[in-house]
Amino acid sequence: MSDSRLGPIRKLIQGRSAKLVAVILATITWYVIQPAISFEATISDVPLRVQVDSGWAVLEQSIGSVDVHFRGSREGIRYLSQEQLEVMVDARGADYGDALTLVMDPRSVRAPRGVRAVFVRPSEVTLTIDQEEDLIIPVRVHIQGNPPEGYEVESVRAVPSEVTVSGPGQRLQLVEAIRTTPIDMEGRLQSFKLRVGLVSPSRTWAARIEPERVEVEVDLVERSSTVELEDVRIHKLFGQTVWSYSVLDQTHANIKLVGRADRLESLVQRDVRLYVDLSNLEPGEPVELPIRAHLPARVRAEEIRPETIRVQIGETPIRPLLGEPNATSNQNTNDD
Repeated sequence: MSDSRLGPIRKLIQGRSAKLVAVILATITWYVIQPAISFEATISDVPLRVQVDSGWAVLEQSIGSVDVHFRGSREGIRYLSQEQLEVMVDARGADYGDALTLVMDPRSVRAPRGVRAVFVRPSEVTLTIDQEEDLIIPVRVHIQGNPPEGYEVESVRAVPSEVTVSGPGQRLQLVEAIRTTPIDMEGRLQSFKLRVGLVSPSRTWAARIEPERVEVEVDLVERSSTVELEDVRIHKLFGQTVWSYSVLDQTHANIKLVGRADRLESLVQRDVRLYVDLSNLEPGEPVELPIRAHLPARVRAEEIRPETIRVQIGETPIRPLLGEPNATSNQNTNDD
């Protein structure tokens, strides 16, 4: 047989061989890459978003989230999270007079590259649509837990304190406040500010909130308690010059202390030192001086009774001040 007659036969054989090789290579490639893209995972509570025409809002919907089963690469499945996902249902152009039942499938899922949705469960959502309204609603800060022992929340403020909420009019009228995401108080020892998100008023109907975040200011204070100590000795505080004689018309006083309850419970009289400052006093007539207090940390004096006492110093013995019954006259050493 001549070469001219064999030419078409050779081309046919070569063409079939190339196709066979391509099929074989494709099959090998599939078996090689299939293990790398066959990882699977189901993500629960993926949020469901419904698109409606302008001027309308979802009044009711049978579900607010769905479970989506994904298949993809090892890395794609490993780092897949609920925050990356969303299921969109398009109800635009529908007849809003009656309840709508819409189907969801893998094409409804918005997901990052490296994974693909296999199925959505449940696969249907039933909607009722209402005309949309705007309403200004106050913000309520959601405080979670308590600060450490000895501290308490004095005040909480949200800035702005009100937000504009858009949604079905019949539902908005029933909303008293828009809550923030929870703010954990555990371990907080001082006042703070932070920006937080706002929580939709319902999982069964959609609302748009403007702005979507607010700044929260939380003021913390130490929880205060009081205790009164009686007959606490008054000491004399001298300067560089220690006068030979001094007289006080009171030797003891009462003091009312304020501080954290745990600190005050363990407090005893020796932890509190009352004194009068004689460092700038010169010999002469009696004078009134305030009683001062040296106290442990985080404890303060709310009241000292009496607030002042009469004091006189001299280089020679001094008689008791005007016959005061509690007065003392003595030769001094610096007892501070």
